Amino acid sequence: MLSKKELEIQVLCEEFCKALLQFQDTVIFHKKIDIKNIEAAVNLMEKNYPEIFWVTGYSVQYNSEAAEVSFKILNHYKPDMLKKMISALNQKIKLALQAANKSTAYDKILAVHDYLVNTTVYDRQHTSGKSLRHTAYGCLVEGKAVCEGYAKAFHLLMKHLKIESGICSGIAKRESHAWNYVKINQNYYWVDVTWDDPVYQKKTDAFAKWISHNYFLINDDMLFRSRKIDKTNDSVPACKSVRDNYFVHNKLYFKDYKFSDIDKLLTAHLKDGKIEMMFESRRDLQNAVKDLFEKKNFWNAKIFETSDGRKGGSVNYQTEEDLYILRIIFKIK
Repeated sequence: MLSKKELEIQVLCEEFCKALLQFQDTVIFHKKIDIKNIEAAVNLMEKNYPEIFWVTGYSVQYNSEAAEVSFKILNHYKPDMLKKMISALNQKIKLALQAANKSTAYDKILAVHDYLVNTTVYDRQHTSGKSLRHTAYGCLVEGKAVCEGYAKAFHLLMKHLKIESGICSGIAKRESHAWNYVKINQNYYWVDVTWDDPVYQKKTDAFAKWISHNYFLINDDMLFRSRKIDKTNDSVPACKSVRDNYFVHNKLYFKDYKFSDIDKLLTAHLKDGKIEMMFESRRDLQNAVKDLFEKKNFWNAKIFETSDGRKGGSVNYQTEEDLYILRIIFKIK
């Protein structure tokens, strides 16, 4: 049950959304309003209503009897232009939801994750300030976004799928960052679509076209290895489970390193020529790399056995040190 203050913030947020969706940029209250509640309501709107993508800030004039909240509109867009942009956004939402037409919540969330990775390019030139790259519109319609845009697009699509989710912000690798949490099967998990998009890899890199799921449904322990959450985030859930983590779900999670596990995966994926796995500890990841590649035990896998005893092929591998993940692309001669 919401407290009196929380209820007032919610009502203010709804009033702001109602006005903005009617393309009004000013909301007047003929009563005393706590300015802190206005700030909280605007923050709530920004995080929970990513479909309202054209607001870049606000100002308040108030006294003991009234308050006037004026919103700053991105690029001074007029209502006619915003209507066209909203129509374009809704069309892209439909396409994304078609891709997410799956039977289970897990598969719906996975489809949205992969859709955003496949259709969006990280825009390194607009990482600061306010632009469409920071919005769901930039991500879904223009196919270009920064982390905030990815996170808002993911949250918006989850809203349409009626799957509980939210946006979280913090510091990752010494930079400001935004990502999501999502609820599935009564458990909360973290999702970072931005970091699963291979934007920093060269097109010639063997792994450039491989959709990563490193940050798909991870728990607190995994997340906090690479980032800290801002104290300004309200009601961030605890993410304790790994039950629906991508690697656990697909039986690619190993508590320790055994060559026999890698051998089986290589045989099972002979046709597509790639495997990936997550280990429980960094030590086991390091043991795997050392045994497979430094000691060259990789070439003793069954897939390389030949009648004349010759073995060979090509192999590339990649590690994710924070999440203890090993990815391998291989080919038999």
